[in-house]
Amino acid sequence: MVVSKESRSSTRRGYRKSKRALDEQRTRARIVDAAEGLHGTLGPARTSVSAIAQAAGVTRATVYRHFPDEESLFVACSSQWISRQRLPNPDVWVLHEDPLMRLEVGLGDLYRYYGAAEPMLTLIHRDAEVVPARVKAARMQTQDRWVRSLLQPFPRRRSTIVRAAIAHAAAFDTWRSLCVASGLSDRTAVDLMVAMVKGAHP
Repeated sequence: MVVSKESRSSTRRGYRKSKRALDEQRTRARIVDAAEGLHGTLGPARTSVSAIAQAAGVTRATVYRHFPDEESLFVACSSQWISRQRLPNPDVWVLHEDPLMRLEVGLGDLYRYYGAAEPMLTLIHRDAEVVPARVKAARMQTQDRWVRSLLQPFPRRRSTIVRAAIAHAAAFDTWRSLCVASGLSDRTAVDLMVAMVKGAHP
């Protein structure tokens, strides 16, 4: 079989195009990895584009070619970090119809996640003023879903104080205060918060 010069040229062009695309994907991945690593060690507020470029082994211009603004890079970094976590799973919580049992299971799941993700979450909370609005909004929607799931089995005439108690118990800052600052185990912290909600439950 004779392969024409045109065919060989077309094949080479296709190979070069595929290689360029793969190189671009790898460069983008290095940039996102670098941003994620710096966000998790220095925090977003102390992470510059120059530092990301240096960590990724590229120029600032290359960073901006892939991510035209810092928000788009932050969103990509946040999405990748989340994809690597074992997130809380409300679909498992809802298997428990008893309000206090669901609260116990749900808080245990949340506190397990907070413990595993504590370094990054602490820095994200500390540097909240530089977190893009759409990232904040997505996080708030997720937290609202967690609280709604924990609240759902309580009586319909649930009081404001019960809602406030559950929202407080489910917050990362509450877990950090109990388990990092005060040194409680997750199990003890869960028991304490369930007792608090039980006391608020009419």
